[in-house]
Formats: sequence, C-alpha cells, structure tokens
Amino acid sequence: MTAIFGLFHLDHQPVIETNLARMNSALAHHGQENSIWTDGGVGLGQRSMDFTPQDQFERQPLVSADKQFVLIADARLDNRDELFSHFQFSVPNLQIPDSALILRAYQTWGVDSLQRLNGVFAFAIWDAHAQKLFLARSPIAAPGLVYYSSPGTFAFATRPSGLHALPFVQRALDETHLANMMIMLRSDFPATLYRDITRLPSGHWLTVGRDGVKIEAYWRPDLKREIYFARDEEYVEAFNDLFARVVSDHLRSATPVSIQMSGGLDSATVAATAARLLAPRGERLTAFTEVPRTGFAGHTFSDRYADETPLVQAIAAMYHNLDLNLMRTDGQSFLNNLDEMFVYLEEPFRNTSNRVWIEAILREAGQRGSRVLLDGALGNLTISWNGSGLLPGLIRVGQWGPAFEQARANARGRSSLSILRELGRGVLPLLPNPLWLAVNWLRHPAWPTSQPWAAYVAIHPDFARAQHLAERSREKSYATQFRPKADTRQIRYETLLNLDGGAYLSAYRAMFGLDMRTPPADVRLVEFCLRLPEDQYLHHGEARRLIRRAMAGQLPAAVLANRRRGLQAADWYERLIGARVQVAKTLTQLEHSDLARRILDLKRLRQMFEEMPPVDQVKNFTEVGPYRLVFEPGLMLGRFLCWFEAGA
Repeated sequence: MTAIFGLFHLDHQPVIETNLARMNSALAHHGQENSIWTDGGVGLGQRSMDFTPQDQFERQPLVSADKQFVLIADARLDNRDELFSHFQFSVPNLQIPDSALILRAYQTWGVDSLQRLNGVFAFAIWDAHAQKLFLARSPIAAPGLVYYSSPGTFAFATRPSGLHALPFVQRALDETHLANMMIMLRSDFPATLYRDITRLPSGHWLTVGRDGVKIEAYWRPDLKREIYFARDEEYVEAFNDLFARVVSDHLRSATPVSIQMSGGLDSATVAATAARLLAPRGERLTAFTEVPRTGFAGHTFSDRYADETPLVQAIAAMYHNLDLNLMRTDGQSFLNNLDEMFVYLEEPFRNTSNRVWIEAILREAGQRGSRVLLDGALGNLTISWNGSGLLPGLIRVGQWGPAFEQARANARGRSSLSILRELGRGVLPLLPNPLWLAVNWLRHPAWPTSQPWAAYVAIHPDFARAQHLAERSREKSYATQFRPKADTRQIRYETLLNLDGGAYLSAYRAMFGLDMRTPPADVRLVEFCLRLPEDQYLHHGEARRLIRRAMAGQLPAAVLANRRRGLQAADWYERLIGARVQVAKTLTQLEHSDLARRILDLKRLRQMFEEMPPVDQVKNFTEVGPYRLVFEPGLMLGRFLCWFEAGA
C-alpha cells in the first residue's frame, strides 16, 4: 500500500467524483489505481503497491457486509496471526489482506481496536450510521497522512500534493513553520510547510462529523511502569525472544529481503537476527553498506571512524546467507536530481549529505528485485540505549556512593579529574535551567547566548525578524530545549514521537517501490525497552549493555567491543568540493529566486563558497563543520524554495 485519500462535505455535495479524480491523478506516482468509492458528500480512494504476499488480495475501498463501514488503508500489520485467530474468516490466513483485519477489528472494538493493532499503518473508515470519518496512524513508524479542514469540508491524503489538487486548497508556504523548522524550534508539531495543511501525528486518531474535528493521542505508554526479573539473565532472554518475533514479523515479504547495514550494533543486530531466521527457509539476506571512496583518509571526529568495511565483513563472515555489498558513490552530489525527489517528498531532505548513499542503496536494492529494505534506525533510543539516565537517577535520590562507583567505572581508570567530569555529567541534567545555562556558558564561552540558532542556520536576518524568532525562541526556551534531562524515559518517548518519518516512508515507497522497515521502532519493542531499569543499559561503565549481552556469540567480538561510531557520508566534503561547478550554479539560481533571497542569508552562503578550503588544506573536521551544518542544508532548502516557486 502506498497512498490513501478522501473528501467529506457536511452540508453540500459538490462534484465529489471530479475532486477525487483530481486527488487520484496528483498521487498517480504512488502506485496502481484501485476503485474510488463515493456516497453523497463523502468519497474515498486508494493507490497500491504489493509488498507482502497478502497485498495481492487487497480490494479497496473495502465495504463491510452490512454497508455501514468503508475502509481505505496504507497498512502492514505485524500481529496478523493473533488477529486472524480471533475472527472467523471463510478463506485461509494467507489470502486475508491486512485491510480486512483492520476493518474487522474496528467493527469489533471501535477506537479501542488501535490498542490491538501492531504494525505500520494509516487508515480511514467512513461510518455511514454515525456519519463520521475516522482516521488513524500507527505509533512511531507510520505512513504519511495530512489533512485540510474548513467549515463544512474535510479532505485528507498521504501527501500534500493530493490536497493541493483540490481547487479550494491554496498551494502556499506556511512561513512560520518554515522558520521554526530552520532553527529547529519545537513549537508547532502538527504543522506542515504548507499553509492550511496539517499532519496527523503518529499514534493519534481523528474523527470528523457534524460536531467538528476531534484529535486524540492513543499511544501513551506508562513511563512509570518498570519490568523486573529475578535474574539478570532473564532480561536478555526476554529481549531476545521479543526481538526475534519482531524481526520475523518484519520479514513478511513477497520478494527477497534486503537490509541497510552498518558496523554499529543496531543494524548489525537486525541483520544477524534476520539472517538467522531466514537460513532455515533457504533464503538469503542482501546487505548494503555505505562506505567512502577507496583510499579515503579525510578527517573525522576523534570518536568516529570513516569506513565500516572491516566490521561489516566480519558480520558477513558469521552468516553464510548474508550477501554483503559495499556501496561507494564516488562523484555523486546531493544536488543531483533534487527536483525529482521534491515531487515525491515535497519538503527539503534532512541530513543533506546522506541523501546520496541512501538513495543509491534504495535504487540498487530495487534493481536486484527486493521490495523490502530493513534498517536499524532509532535503535539508539530503544535496543541500544546508552543508560545515560542511571547516574543522574542515583544522584537525585542521594545514592552518592553508587554514583561515585558508576562515575569511576565510566571514567575507565582514567584520572580523578575524569571521575569528577563523569559526576558532573550526572549532575548537569538535575540543574534548574538558569543554573544549567550559566554552567554551560562557563563550559562553552564561545557559544552565542543571544539567538544561539543564528550560528547554525543560514536564515536571512530580515526574515528572522519578520517571524519574531528571537522573541519566540525565548518564549519557547530554545536555549534549553536540547539540554540533557534526568528523566530519560520521557525524553526518549518524546523524541520517538517527534521523529516522524512518514513523509520519507511514503515518498521512497513511491519513488523506488521499496518498503523501508525499522524493527527497533516496533511499538512492542519500544514499550519493552522503555520499561527496563536503567542499569540494564549501563552497568560498571559498560554502556549499551543490554544489546551487547543479547548479541554475545551472534555478532563478532570486534563489533560488540567497538566503542566508536561510524561517520555517515565521511567523504562528504570531498564530494562538495568536487561539485563546485554545480554548487556555483545552484547559488546563482538561488540569487535569482525572490523566495530564496527573502528567506536565506545568501550573502553568507556565497561567502562560505568563496572561502571553501581545498581538501588538502583541511587539518581537522572543525574547519569544515559549518559546511555540513550550515552550507549544505542552506543549498538544500534553497533548491526546495526554487522548486516550490516554480509551481512544480
């Protein structure tokens, strides 16, 4: 499944079929057309791609036998067997599409059905008796779903282009949200870059009828609840059982499965588990690893490494059915084919330098016949959490002895000063904001205290003033919104809610015909990991303890012992230098754009371009860091503004 859309008019019935046809046409690149259902002032439509064996049996919109409910869904359910065993069907499980299970669940439990559905989904149900439309998105990982609402009219679609196809939805930028996005100000979470278009957050449901629009979050895990076992080994056993079940569910595919794998613990754990589960079935797992050009010796951070090759080769050597592919993308630039990408994504690409290798892997996996690509994203918040809340937790309750022992273990036998630094890291999250700001200024006196975001984004000063960013950032406590907090469960939960990748999931499904799946973001696994005591993640200086114990014997010792992190797109600066001609043309294009001139600080970008040091003169990452943090994102946003301005 790749796209859903619909339209609902309360008090009048314009040409529903015509407007639905417009939406359908605008989303044509999101899959094959299914039928469109209409009844008076309401209509629903869906476009599809097949990723699982059951997708071939999808017939949407799906109407219940009693005609009360009509459903459209972009969904993959991971607890199919559990749901199938609860209901009575006249055909085998393998022939029951996921949409039928969702419809039967909603008929049985109503809104409470969302607590019984595990998977990645966005769906809409029309209730003819209640004359209400019900929409929902799964927690954490979910396809995109946006909507437009005005008195008497409601429309929704997987992507904004489905709504912009309607004559009454203006295609205009929401410049307030754009400004917030540029400085990463968390103040308008459900907003989108487009005026009058709102995103339904993941883990939420929405109803619309004569009593208006109502939205509610339904995924609210009890963060006070902890899991306790009698023996330490039981935590590992419970994790391994659950993780194997989650990965097994994510392997449901009509084609061979592939994985985006690094030498880090998260994707390596997914890869090892998937390979082990596929082996008895005689199936292989194709792994793709991004690596820099051969011979790359550029600068990275002291705690990072550039090339994953030795670690991923060691992983592949452990599993005879894991086929490793090292992906080099020499000479390619993130500026290539941006307009094509914007057609699908409809927003700037985050983490600009990574676009090249991500799309190269998606393209190669698709060409090899795979339509499912696993990854280990978000694992640092779940399966490989580092336990950073343990030390503040001990200090908060006055357990200074255990806190000192933990700080000494974290310092790994280094000096007394290192132990004090570790204790300081435990105290900092407990400080009130004013005191934390003062301490932070003493630690980093060069950091700007007024408008701290100005150093990290190429925003035009006049645009920032017009958007009152200085005042709004103070009001929203911008300077402390990213500070470490003592309650790491709450922070992890909020981060998982905010990291909504629905736009990317839907865009790349349509663009490459691949379903990107993230087992570490499975809600069952997330809830389990959030409930574990913090000492399961950090103990006697061993960070990420749970996953290291769980994968003992299943991953190479070098991977389990590695304390450094791989640097994605390590050769990014060489690529940028190599694309100087293309960059110069892009800057000229931006300087001829009214929108880009008004929003971006093009003088700053032009100066940075003219002062780019040659690769052989760069002595450390700090010298060129602003080109990755400021320059590349500025070019990406500028190209998006030009694409938007052109009315594509």
